[in-house]
Amino acid sequence: MTPVRRQLLEVLMRRSPGLVRREELETLIWNDRVPDNDVLRSHMHMLRKAVDAGCERKLVVTVAGSGYRLSASDE
Repeated sequence: MTPVRRQLLEVLMRRSPGLVRREELETLIWNDRVPDNDVLRSHMHMLRKAVDAGCERKLVVTVAGSGYRLSASDE
């Protein structure tokens, strides 16, 4: 797993099961050098492939128009 994806996972884990807004993730990871929107989406896609591989229930959740979160164990 790349350093960026590890950072994303760490932020999501620390806030779980709460929502982390897209803008906040971008600022936490890239500070004031935020890349275009597709970069975060690409990293989240690859993080999902690593974290959710072989899982019946997906752990990395996209909340449309808001951000990302890890699913709660009781969902």
